Amino acid sequence: MGRNHDIVVALKKLKKMKNGTLYVALCIVVISLLTVYSATIHKSMSFVYKELVWTGLGIGTYFVFSFIDYRLYGKYYKIIYTVNIILLLLVFVIGEKRLGAQRWINLGFITIQPSEFSKLFIVLTFSEVLSNKFNTRFVGLKNIFLTGIHIVPVFLLIAAQPDLGTSLVIIFLYLILIFINGIDWKTIIMIAISGISMAPIGYFFLLKDYQKERVLTFLNPEADLLGSGWNVTQSMIAVGSGGVFGKGFLKGTQSKLRFLPESHTDFIAAVFLEERGLIGGVILLILYALLIWNILRIGDKADPFGKLVCYGISAIIFFHIVVNIGMVMGIMPVTGLPLLLMSYGGTSFLFTFAMLGIVQSINIYRE
Repeated sequence: MGRNHDIVVALKKLKKMKNGTLYVALCIVVISLLTVYSATIHKSMSFVYKELVWTGLGIGTYFVFSFIDYRLYGKYYKIIYTVNIILLLLVFVIGEKRLGAQRWINLGFITIQPSEFSKLFIVLTFSEVLSNKFNTRFVGLKNIFLTGIHIVPVFLLIAAQPDLGTSLVIIFLYLILIFINGIDWKTIIMIAISGISMAPIGYFFLLKDYQKERVLTFLNPEADLLGSGWNVTQSMIAVGSGGVFGKGFLKGTQSKLRFLPESHTDFIAAVFLEERGLIGGVILLILYALLIWNILRIGDKADPFGKLVCYGISAIIFFHIVVNIGMVMGIMPVTGLPLLLMSYGGTSFLFTFAMLGIVQSINIYRE
């Protein structure tokens, strides 16, 4: 009897699944595989093979998280928060150092970047804090301070790695979630004034020298074309040369002639836009818009916690899109944020599919 009941429950869950987010995500992944192939064909096919493996693992991750009741994350949010802090601390103990940053932990079979998963952990834990303690009223400096206690330790640990891009994501998540949760305009103005007044302090005392250089390069990339401005300049050349219709698959020159560094990771959008042009870029943005729309649609039908989680996940995806594509077009500073589901990288793939799985869980288990 018990076994039959479990089967019936499992079938009901399968019927409730709406895999629109998964289908759109896989369309983006197909574009990614083709672009990674084009960007790395002169190097090795191993990049494509590894991304296929990560895609398979990502789909498995999606279904695992789909069938975990999302309400458990709220119930055990203190444990999740503790794990988040421990992983970020472990980076400084056993983490690998690359390009002046210490962000990665090598597990042998895979290298993970805890700050990637930290964004999702913050969405889950902070959504519970807001929905449980601040759902009816969020007003004034006191509530900003009380909620800031939850965010600041994570922000500082990530900033110390240093990881400017993810630090900015954490700030963006905080602002989006308190806004969606409900906040009065007086408090919004107070936050805006505080942020503007803190910006110079952050620039002069928190940013590393190379991060300051990135900001200055963003403001004037022509000042050092052969040095700090090289990546952005070559990316802008690639995007501009793609025109409306693009040069065609495998016909991009900036990555093939190795003018464009990190062509399969941070600057993969430049490779895609060079080969597919404005039309291809619009299609890619439509796919991302559909992905976010599907997530928000599920969130709007959920309880306060589920809604905040969906909006937080959407905010992560949106921020990555805006910053990464803005970066390759020269209208945003270089921060190292990947274009989720497009940029080559195992951690970001697993992280993104885990987020989509949680969204599916909210669809299945919401009352």
